[in-house]
Amino acid sequence: MNTEFNSSRLRIARNTLGMSLDSLVEQLGNAVTKQAISKYERGLMTPKPQLVQKIADALGVKEAYFYGKGIDIDIPMLRSTSRDRLTDEEEHRLAEHLACVAERYILLEEKTALQKSFFNPLANITVCNKAEAEQAAILLRKEWQIGNGEIPSITRLLERKGIRIFMAPMPSHILGVSTWGSRIYPIIALSDNQENTTVERTRFTLAHELGHLLLNIPPGCDNERICNQFAGTLLLPPQTLKEEIGEKRSLLTLEEMIDLRMVYGMSIAALIHQAYDLEIISEDHYNWWFDRLINNNKKEIGWGRYIVPETIGRERRLKSIAEEQKANTLKFNTNNLKK
Repeated sequence: MNTEFNSSRLRIARNTLGMSLDSLVEQLGNAVTKQAISKYERGLMTPKPQLVQKIADALGVKEAYFYGKGIDIDIPMLRSTSRDRLTDEEEHRLAEHLACVAERYILLEEKTALQKSFFNPLANITVCNKAEAEQAAILLRKEWQIGNGEIPSITRLLERKGIRIFMAPMPSHILGVSTWGSRIYPIIALSDNQENTTVERTRFTLAHELGHLLLNIPPGCDNERICNQFAGTLLLPPQTLKEEIGEKRSLLTLEEMIDLRMVYGMSIAALIHQAYDLEIISEDHYNWWFDRLINNNKKEIGWGRYIVPETIGRERRLKSIAEEQKANTLKFNTNNLKK
């Protein structure tokens, strides 16, 4: 193990929990002052090994995390899935944030003995065009046994399948990114600024980033377009859309698009894109939709909404289990002392 204490990781671990210096002092039983912790974070002092272990327990990470060990974030993939729109500094901050929250999450899994392994059912498939992206999404639905209907909560589906999903601070122009932790933990990070998005966009972002994680896309292929096509098909399979609106239409009404949005959790823009990609509507009608309606109401205000919230739940449940286990252990030890 590297013996040099990483002061910045102490600050990162505390900040990702939203814990103040005073709160950390309280968690440590006032064994150290706020001024001392501040100096540890700035690299002006180094805590003793016994204190490092207590700090790690208070912040929910392993002691080794403060010595440069733990979850390694695949930065090249993080860079590629953000489409090179992160500055070097933003990229570094995001990677450090994800390393910390992933470390905490994996430790919770270990403490509760609820480790979740991940298997990619599309690992042996090469995808480089629209048809292959659609087939990959249809195959995934089959392998994950989710049928051809709506996916009520894609967040919960991905969590069940072993995808680690976190909220993270990001620039306003980025809704989500994906990467790998230590090459075995698939990670999707969503922007913690939910004012910039809608539940439908969040669902599409999750499906899009899932494409980045699962699909084997050769160099030279259009990654973003392929992942968009994969996402659209995963959320609403072509055959299902055709059964809903027909195989050929001269026009689509706003009312029927609102209805589909409320059932399948896709934005009206995404629905129109898919109808055009499937050649259900003409290019002229596609352009009419965007020129006359969508471009004038990009947030689709007043056009219905998907009512099922996309919330991250597994980490919260793991925390409750770990806390209950800890309370039971303390109770057991107290009872033994009384005997």
